[in-house]
Amino acid sequence: MLGTCQQINEAYSGDANALLDVGVLLLNFGYLARARDCFERVHFLAPQDLRAPMNLANLARDSGDHATAQRLYEALQLAQPNSPVIRRNALVSQEYNPGVTDAQRLASACAWGDWAIAQAGGWQARPPLHSRTDPTVGALRPLRIGYVSADLCQHTVGLFVKDIFHAHKSSSGGVGANPVSVFAYSSGSVSDWVSDAIRAACTWRDVSGLDDTALATLIRQDQIDVLIDLSGHTAGSRLTVFAHRPAPVQVAWLGYFATTGLRYIDAVLLDEWHAPAGTQAQFAEPIVQLPGGRMCYQPVPWAPAVAPAPCLQTGYITFGSFNNTGKLNTGVFDVWSQVLAAVPLSRLVLKWRSLADETLCDSIRAAFTDRGIDPNRIALRPASFHADVLLQYADIDIALDPFPFTGGMTSCESLWMGVPVITWPQSRVVSRQTFALLNQIGLPELAAKDAEDYVRVAVELANNPQRLMHLRQTLRQRMQASPLCDVAGFTQNLEETITNLYGTIADENPPTSFNTMTNTAPKILLNVGAGHPKSGARIPDAFQSAEWKEVRLDIDPANEPDVIGTMLDMSAVANESADALYSSHTIEHLYPNEIPQAMKEFLRVLKPQGYAVITCPDLQAAAEMIAQDKLMETAYTTGSGMVVTPFDIVYSHREYTGRDKPYMAHHCGFTLKVLNGTLRSNGFASVAGKRRARGLDLWVVATKQQMDEGTLRELAEKMLPG
Repeated sequence: MLGTCQQINEAYSGDANALLDVGVLLLNFGYLARARDCFERVHFLAPQDLRAPMNLANLARDSGDHATAQRLYEALQLAQPNSPVIRRNALVSQEYNPGVTDAQRLASACAWGDWAIAQAGGWQARPPLHSRTDPTVGALRPLRIGYVSADLCQHTVGLFVKDIFHAHKSSSGGVGANPVSVFAYSSGSVSDWVSDAIRAACTWRDVSGLDDTALATLIRQDQIDVLIDLSGHTAGSRLTVFAHRPAPVQVAWLGYFATTGLRYIDAVLLDEWHAPAGTQAQFAEPIVQLPGGRMCYQPVPWAPAVAPAPCLQTGYITFGSFNNTGKLNTGVFDVWSQVLAAVPLSRLVLKWRSLADETLCDSIRAAFTDRGIDPNRIALRPASFHADVLLQYADIDIALDPFPFTGGMTSCESLWMGVPVITWPQSRVVSRQTFALLNQIGLPELAAKDAEDYVRVAVELANNPQRLMHLRQTLRQRMQASPLCDVAGFTQNLEETITNLYGTIADENPPTSFNTMTNTAPKILLNVGAGHPKSGARIPDAFQSAEWKEVRLDIDPANEPDVIGTMLDMSAVANESADALYSSHTIEHLYPNEIPQAMKEFLRVLKPQGYAVITCPDLQAAAEMIAQDKLMETAYTTGSGMVVTPFDIVYSHREYTGRDKPYMAHHCGFTLKVLNGTLRSNGFASVAGKRRARGLDLWVVATKQQMDEGTLRELAEKMLPG
């Protein structure tokens, strides 16, 4: 792998874009020095391209060079102050840096929050809360909870929440004390077994192609009561959507370990161990504590059995840490060196993907050598498959937690594999993750009070083989019996906490009654293939009133749609969410075999009483002109002055097909008889239509449910133009 990347590096040394891709590949595989060479070369070739210095900043963070990372992030923010990626990377980097104070981190996050609100159009009032009393069903309606994340896959977040979604499902739509209905807004690009499990347990929305405005619109359409962020400022975050305030109650939980800085967040869910007295001073949002703990862990199916303690065979203690090397710093090296010095013959195993880089490995060995530790006592291991990572806990007797950025999932897995973890909780939340886990399983004595105590706890455990063997044999059972692994109990606590929060905010902001909300909210018109706001098809006059709210869907992002999608895949639009659907000159762009799928999507998004208004070229009128040998003569002139010929009606207007947009070509056509029959045969119950001579087009209205002839005629007269 390394040799191949080096050859690519040399082959593309003059191509900045290709070299940048090589650098990212090398960085992802842990070859930091070679990645740095690529990024520095890119910066030389294209000094105005900020992608290279941003990757250099990320690289510096991953190698523990936090001073360089901070300097580069500050320069990047000055050069591009409105880049959400640069801003969030800078905030995450501060969590790794022990030199950044709590006050500095809070100020930086709040500055981000004010920026995000400004980018979203300025301060917005809280949206009206929805009453939970639904007289139409005679019960408390389910609380609609939406989770937003890019990590609903085999990622730390996805693994933590997968089983919680299934536990939610047991109360989804129910009438218990806290019935809930759960939505997942997935903005990530990875789909795997974890994604499949979550998708099966909730209403899944793939929103990876939506911008913030479109996603906020979708969340409002889904009438979400409580919107929960699972990413914070980590990679792929959609926290900027929360600055649009799409839900009346907004919450941060799990995926981040500090304040978001956004004043629209009504609560951050922590626990008594993550957030002792005084922690509120670090947060812009109110802290709400989850009883029993903030995290709930379930092992992966391939977790092996606990192996015997390696010290039984080696005769010495092996310490270990499988954490990100970005968490290593001079304080960590100081304390770990003292532990090694106090436990004769002991070894230390470090494992992370960046330990494939020899330069970084040399610097780590040098750090221990400078502190009097023989570098031969330090084993450095690069990345491996997850199953192999878990197997390698068989080589570790005691895990050492870094600080101030401690382990989360790493600590859970260490404990599950029978390896106790020594930790040092400090002031910031991210430094208290393992401490909270140890308290959940009843082992608070493994947490130190300070650096000296850290050494004491580690040394005493290393010198107590009976205690060490007992922990090895019982940790897994201890976890299984603890609140940490009680999915049902955790989910019940989570639902109660969210429901109580919603109720508290509702008491302060009286909700709109269910009937009033349902009857007075604007009706939704889904404009399919809307085109550009300035040049797209004008919606019929009947929809141009305060009674209707237009939601624009289009395949082309350049048209600035509310929702990006096609007639064949409108998955970003909720089931039965549109009162009406308008399709102007779109269905002729489909191939005949695609028509049934498009009609299925039309029917899916329409409410039971909904209807579609569809207009398309009249192929019969075009054929009549063609029969008169008028293929290239004017059929009509549009309002914008564009001349349309029968050729354009059949094949699509030449101005569009010449723009290298193949989806603008026509692939089928309709007469009124064929269009009416197509709609009926594909599920529409009632259809009425007309031919319009002025525009050589067809207009039909098609209802989802059967409608009597008189009512249908009245609807057609109202909706179809003269």
